[in-house]
Amino acid sequence: MMGNSCCGENKMCALTCCPCDLDVEAIKPLVNDPKFICTVCGRVANSEENLCKPVTLK
Repeated sequence: MMGNSCCGENKMCALTCCPCDLDVEAIKPLVNDPKFICTVCGRVANSEENLCKPVTLK
């Protein structure tokens, strides 16, 4: 994994970086209607503010 030095706490890469610490219930509302995908890690989110380098899903 690339690490999350470029990301804040609200970024999907930071929220999902450690599988043993993953809080699925906290992540569900951030991804239940994804509109963006990150060009760095491929994660999706409802809001572009939760991704490092978002582009719109089409």
